[in-house]
Amino acid sequence: MLYVMSGDKPVVEFDGNTYEYNILDKALAPLYITNQGNIRRWIEERAVDPTRANSRAVKSVQGLSKNASDYVTAMKVDAATITDNYWIKDSKDARCYQDVMFQKNDFFSLALARDNQALNKKASRTPELTNIGQQEKGWRLELGDWWLYKNEPTREIVSEYITCLVGKALGYDMADYFIENNGPLFIKSRCFTGRAYNLHHIDSIVADHTEDDTFITDDDYGYNYRTLYEISPQLACQYIDICALDAICENFDRHTKNYGILTERETGKIVKLAPNYDNNNSLLANTNLSLDRNCGVMKMFLNFIEKEGIAINLPNISQDNIKDIVKHAYSEASYFQDQIDLAAMIINGIDLLANHAKFLATPSPTPAAG
Repeated sequence: MLYVMSGDKPVVEFDGNTYEYNILDKALAPLYITNQGNIRRWIEERAVDPTRANSRAVKSVQGLSKNASDYVTAMKVDAATITDNYWIKDSKDARCYQDVMFQKNDFFSLALARDNQALNKKASRTPELTNIGQQEKGWRLELGDWWLYKNEPTREIVSEYITCLVGKALGYDMADYFIENNGPLFIKSRCFTGRAYNLHHIDSIVADHTEDDTFITDDDYGYNYRTLYEISPQLACQYIDICALDAICENFDRHTKNYGILTERETGKIVKLAPNYDNNNSLLANTNLSLDRNCGVMKMFLNFIEKEGIAINLPNISQDNIKDIVKHAYSEASYFQDQIDLAAMIINGIDLLANHAKFLATPSPTPAAG
């Protein structure tokens, strides 16, 4: 018998051959298992993306074939991750969570930037085997905090950083991002779960489905909004904040692993949506920075909030503030392309949302503080 552990507490027991399971503690069990009911898939989705060249190098050092399945890859480190305290334990296993949680990462440089010197290191527990996503990236422990570094094209680094700063200027809950420019250019973000919270990607509670003979995708605005509203109006309002920033910055990649829910590790209580993260596919990642918003993310979002009668309440933010944000980001990244068009696009997006306040039916819920 195998167990899904939350820290040192078994919360789900399951057969390692049939994957038939029994939930022992629903409050603490992963939301994906309680809602989607597929333990093997939950484990597989915790494995590193095998299409990343650097992740295949990490797998090789760990004694895994490049063709090793997602299940085998995740289980190499007991399906443990940095962003939650879940792991898989055999009934005969005497280890505790302190034994399996990640204390170091000897393969950070190999995962991030293909540092071949790391190929000569002895295999050791590394979070890189469960570091999901398509970008080359790596976890690094700095002064007690885990930081996720991403190796992206410069235009995506600049876009992610600007989106973070614009979101903060608008009062949104944002993950902390910083540009690392001491040598190769990277962007890094502090892990926002620490030892207090678990991150559950939103695919834990939504999925593609058919409704009244209509196929609904898992990232549909209305479906996500209504699902979150049923849990808590505050969650729904926080979702609108994320989508509003997506519209302003034309982030076309808000899929169901690019936002999530935070729960308390000790109680399983839903706290809030995770801070807004993963915005590299915005702004400069688009081929056309146009002030014509008759297509794209902004148009789709405006149609949605108009239909639902959702209020978008934006603070007053000056054009100079936006220009300063863009200028600062370009300076941090030593990036020298034209700043004027980008600042104008962001200002245009904010103005469009501010002008759509007239399409109110019922004000949207007040966001929870912090």
